[in-house]
Amino acid sequence: METIILQKGRDLKLKGAALKQIISLASAARIAIRLADFRGLKPKLDVQENDVIKVGSPILSDKNNPTIKIVSPVSGKVIAIVRGEKRVLLQIIIESDRRQETLGLHKFSVEEIKKMARHDAIQQLLDGGMWPAIRQRPFSRLANPSDHPKSIFVQGMNSEPLAPDFDFLLQGQEGLFQAGLEVLRRLTDGEVHLCISDKATSPALTQSQNVRIHRFAGPHPTGNVSTHIHFIDPIKKGDIVWYISAPDVLRGAALFLNGSYSGERVVALTGEGADNRVYVKTLVGSSIHDVMGGKLKGDMRYISGSVFNGTNAGQNGFLGFYDSQITVIPEGGERHFLGWLTPGWKAYSFSKTFLSSFFPEKEISLDTDAKGSERAIVLNDSYDRYVALDILTFFLIRAIYSGDIEEAEKLGILECDEEDFALCSFADPSKLDIGGIIRQGLDEIEREG
Repeated sequence: METIILQKGRDLKLKGAALKQIISLASAARIAIRLADFRGLKPKLDVQENDVIKVGSPILSDKNNPTIKIVSPVSGKVIAIVRGEKRVLLQIIIESDRRQETLGLHKFSVEEIKKMARHDAIQQLLDGGMWPAIRQRPFSRLANPSDHPKSIFVQGMNSEPLAPDFDFLLQGQEGLFQAGLEVLRRLTDGEVHLCISDKATSPALTQSQNVRIHRFAGPHPTGNVSTHIHFIDPIKKGDIVWYISAPDVLRGAALFLNGSYSGERVVALTGEGADNRVYVKTLVGSSIHDVMGGKLKGDMRYISGSVFNGTNAGQNGFLGFYDSQITVIPEGGERHFLGWLTPGWKAYSFSKTFLSSFFPEKEISLDTDAKGSERAIVLNDSYDRYVALDILTFFLIRAIYSGDIEEAEKLGILECDEEDFALCSFADPSKLDIGGIIRQGLDEIEREG
């Protein structure tokens, strides 16, 4: 088993890690399906307000590929269909009846899974609503079941700040996880790559069969999917690679073995603003209010995901489809008179601007302030120190701004996702959203075909 060691990057050691303890919550009162989670989906609404539904009932489908469905993780009633400007569909809110009545599908044994044809495995994932858990590179959009990926990557680690420990979550799940890997083996003629931390000890990760296991060591972004693909099976123009997270592999296996959609999600409650920092067993799309046990504070920001790549859900928001973490940090807005003249013992910087930067191992407290306004980009190496990929970030940004798609492709944009540049955005003295610029370029290339 090889170990790939990264030198570039940086770990952001925030206060508020979750204790290694899992508690089960009462059934979620409300869940939401957020359209923003499903990149590449052209939604067709399959329900109306007040419709009564079951676990696994289709809520949305893709107009371009109607076999791809987003299904409900709860039984109950559709209570709201939320639209934005120009009637753009934003989210569907479902009130649970707490009975969890389920639409049944065919069950398969592990031996049947191992002998299953590719078409049959794909059909079960589509019918059972688990297909959206699989995404593709380039563009980080929903995978197309008609494509033949050259390989599939399983993200068995996460290096973002306060990220859930997949090694902990998979303890005792060896059989279920292996069944999920067998399903993935049916989907490609290439390799299934399982990427794990060099510190992983769970047998589910370290002793998996019929896949290639790769250990990664080093600072963030060592856990990013792009990092894994870049060092193991790089993407060239025309290539397609699929990827899925380890917790979703478990959910996929449950669909085959139990014959029903599993909406279960174990979520890490993190951040210094969270009173009870533990792992909670809940459902995909649960309300932040329910997951936090109703203990909410007005001066905190509630993020579905990490501080690097999560979304500002707010107190009335919902957990994202792909998120296994809620981060609670203080809201900013407090101004400090002549703050730039202070030694910065409590401030934080990647540069040597403040005294705090000389103690990188210290856990830190951060709020939502950007600590400055946007300004012109100055050419330096500050970006490339925090990107693990072999990419010249400054020149890639310039190509995107100038609309030079061909140059952006030559510079490696097809290997990227905005999450790969989160550290750049955090450290950028110009206060720009570098990841957002990368997404702008990817969207333009996808539109151009």
